[in-house]
Amino acid sequence: MPVSKRRASCASDFSPSPPPPRSKKTKPASAIADFSAILTGDTEDDVALLPARTHAILYHKPLLLSRPQDVASLLAWFERVSDSRAMPWRAPFLDPAHHDPDKLKEAQKKRAYQVWISEIMLQQTRVETVKSYWLAWMAKWPSIHMLAAAPEEEVLAAWRGLGYYSRATRIHTAAKQVVADPELQGSLPQTPPELEKVPGIGAYTAGAISSIVFGQAVPILDGNVARVLSRQLGLYANPKAKATTDVLWEAARVVVEKAQEVKQGGATPGQWNQALMELGSTLCTPLKPACNECPIRASCRAHAEATLPASKGGVEDMEDLCKLCEPFPNDIKPEPAAKSEPKSKSGKKMRQATLSFGTFPSTEAKETARGSGDEALHAHVCKFPMKLSKKTIRTESCLVCIIRRPAGEYLLEQRPASGLLASMWQFPSLTLSTTEAGSTPAPPTPPTLAQIDDFAASLLGSKAAAQAHQRIGTIEHVFSHLHLTMHVYCLGLAKDVDLPAAKRKKEEGKARNFGSSLGDTATRRWADAAAVEAETMGTGMRNCWIAYQQQATTPAQAKTKPDKRKA
Repeated sequence: MPVSKRRASCASDFSPSPPPPRSKKTKPASAIADFSAILTGDTEDDVALLPARTHAILYHKPLLLSRPQDVASLLAWFERVSDSRAMPWRAPFLDPAHHDPDKLKEAQKKRAYQVWISEIMLQQTRVETVKSYWLAWMAKWPSIHMLAAAPEEEVLAAWRGLGYYSRATRIHTAAKQVVADPELQGSLPQTPPELEKVPGIGAYTAGAISSIVFGQAVPILDGNVARVLSRQLGLYANPKAKATTDVLWEAARVVVEKAQEVKQGGATPGQWNQALMELGSTLCTPLKPACNECPIRASCRAHAEATLPASKGGVEDMEDLCKLCEPFPNDIKPEPAAKSEPKSKSGKKMRQATLSFGTFPSTEAKETARGSGDEALHAHVCKFPMKLSKKTIRTESCLVCIIRRPAGEYLLEQRPASGLLASMWQFPSLTLSTTEAGSTPAPPTPPTLAQIDDFAASLLGSKAAAQAHQRIGTIEHVFSHLHLTMHVYCLGLAKDVDLPAAKRKKEEGKARNFGSSLGDTATRRWADAAAVEAETMGTGMRNCWIAYQQQATTPAQAKTKPDKRKA
């Protein structure tokens, strides 16, 4: 049977690709302090010319701070397009000046809940997918109080298909905590520091709720915003480094405050933050940026760099170089360096100092490398933010047993309360082999007949007589941190078998592997097909069930036998 591959998460905004050679891994401690210091100074008007792209830290001061017309342009653009994608969670700002205080409090309470749920759902999930889930969720639990009173099983069931089920668990836990809190009484806090105390609410979600609902001039930073700001600042730095994240957060802070200054009003911070997200999602995209339609391209460093001709460039003092940026990947093959060398006060290697300054390519090389028109522009802009090489993730091979009693019932077990797919139900699964991240995985080997029988015996308490062993197939499922290969088999029992008395369970730690170990205890039960269909399962396990159902309707394929090698 052909292998089925499913991916559990979509690509991040910092889509990995091979980085250029790096000079040193340690980023100078003064980099963030240097960036904060430039925010109150003059703006660097010069463009970092290719191919050397030499520049000082001042180069990264957001041009938006000195171009209020561009700030106004982005806000006006968002006002025009905000309804174009029909996101049901978007609504007009609740202006305190136009509402009765008591009614305002209740309206903000409901609005904060709506924004909170939408932001959590939108993490790692496409907008079009979230729309129907959000509407169904709000129809079922229109208030945080109703959500807090809901059974956990119902919450997980409503989340089925969105993936990353721990998000649903944290939402439910947080709702109960906020409702039970004598001060909050079901109202989410208004400021990011207080919001971040709520389970599952991080800095980004806190900023979104605070700015969109309560009009606080606070920043947000998700993948879309990080991409927009990286290009606006011309920042070519490791996106995973704390220094880079700190700089982007600081940049996000000063530009939202600038927006509030340009356009007074409580609605502005939320509109600005949503405008940055919308811009990154629709125009300033990872691979096909629509620069000609961008309302803030005039303040974009990446765009300016791509539109000016290459230059010899140069730098008087290497100590003045930006300490944040990594060496820039050059599409232009330089000629041998000129005799004059840049001055340096020390022998330390700076990040940009690994480039060949004072060099200039031939006319033919420039034409070949830079291309022409939009293609060359987009190629340059798409280098921001810096891409990282993909690291191989951990792999696991496991046996999935669909055990069926003659009465048409199937054996299910519940996963541990923490870790991967916490508390969800699945068909019993046994880990066969694992390979750590960064290692070369061995080809997954299917289980032997003895392994299947031993596993079934450990589940049922005895060597239950199997009427048939049916190989369903091999299904692959990719989590963000785990590549899982599931060897799926169905065991038809000759007679009904009761489960052994449950043993006293030890306190379980966080589950690292997808499958269990032989002899592990877990909560198990028999369920008919309808109950299995309605159960909350991960996407990979759901695919196992679908594959089984497909084979059940094609008896000719049921004769496939497992490997009869001895264990």
